[in-house]
Amino acid sequence: MSIFTKVAMNALMNNTHPEIDRKQCWNLRPHREQCTDCKDICPYGDEIFTRPNLVKDWDPCTDCGLCVSVCRTQCITPSAEQVQRDLRLAGADNDAIWVGCEQSARRNDIVRPCVGAVCWEALAYLALHKKLVLDLTPCGECENDRCAALLRAELTRLVEFLGAPLFEARVTLAYQPEDAPYHAKELTRREMFAHVGDSSKSGTRQLLRMLPGLGDDDEDEPAQPFRYALNERVKQLKTATETPFHYGVYLPAFNSSCYGCGRCEKTCRAGAIRIEDLPDGQTRVVVTPWKCSECGMCADSCNHKAIDGMKLRSLTTLGPVSVLRFKKSFCKDCGKPVPPDAADGLCATCRVKARTKKRQEAAAARAKARAAERAAKKAAEAEAAAQAAAAAPEPPAPDTSGMN
Repeated sequence: MSIFTKVAMNALMNNTHPEIDRKQCWNLRPHREQCTDCKDICPYGDEIFTRPNLVKDWDPCTDCGLCVSVCRTQCITPSAEQVQRDLRLAGADNDAIWVGCEQSARRNDIVRPCVGAVCWEALAYLALHKKLVLDLTPCGECENDRCAALLRAELTRLVEFLGAPLFEARVTLAYQPEDAPYHAKELTRREMFAHVGDSSKSGTRQLLRMLPGLGDDDEDEPAQPFRYALNERVKQLKTATETPFHYGVYLPAFNSSCYGCGRCEKTCRAGAIRIEDLPDGQTRVVVTPWKCSECGMCADSCNHKAIDGMKLRSLTTLGPVSVLRFKKSFCKDCGKPVPPDAADGLCATCRVKARTKKRQEAAAARAKARAAERAAKKAAEAEAAAQAAAAAPEPPAPDTSGMN
């Protein structure tokens, strides 16, 4: 086997399983309870994970996508094959897309161990292209509580994003075999080969372009390909429709206590939060919804309670949104941002330094005073000794007359 064949095989094998960005893991910051969702829901959790954000061996992985969907910070990115498998049907000729699990008796288009393994971003992307049918007929007999909880969370988030009217118009939940009967469009051989060729030339290339490490040089490499694809679709619909749709997105709820310290911006590993200084002297907080994983780590990291958790907002775009404007106040010593109600006009670091310097000066003054007291005491004692010596009578002269 040549070196080029080995490189190609390694690249192919590396794209058949998810990837973990440990810097974005929920467990990176101290929490009361460690997150083990990915390890718990994986059918081969103990064989793959040594701990939630560290992989021992990817060989048992079937690329089902359960860990990708359950990750609260989206630090687990899907493989190239999973992105293609989930999104390629948006360009198919069928009027509807059927999604079901392996236990279903239907001939579904997307088959996974659980419907919840398809994250809500991928479901929303497909629903904005075609009608979506979720085959939930085996769910009544499923005994996997974790998958059931994941499915409920994904469907709830899908409803919140699309809204109830659009969800009812685009998504069908098939709980019984007679609900939403499957109708597959028969294609001729010419249409089939033409469709395969078009998919390989345009659709697959477009999907691969969105993957981490395979993007264009002029664009940021998307760490969340499903959200990136959803953002592109939302932009297309906004330009194509007269009345844009509104989508439910969770964003950090900043309040008036924010003074632009930048702690949330540093904590957000996805780069969704940006603090910008405007020419008019004001500062604004900008959040990019398609980058935000809705994990809430920014709210946990804020020491001044300037973020009231994550709030559901209705937006017409997933691009950057300004969520707060304020005027910065700066520390009079170092120039860093300080709360507007800071009485002394100092930041926390300079305040500690000022207190330390004041204490050091007070301690030095006390030490100097004690040294002066000791010197004065010694001088007084020496003077008293000198006076006592001067006042004492001289001893009589020795009698030498008896010696002659």
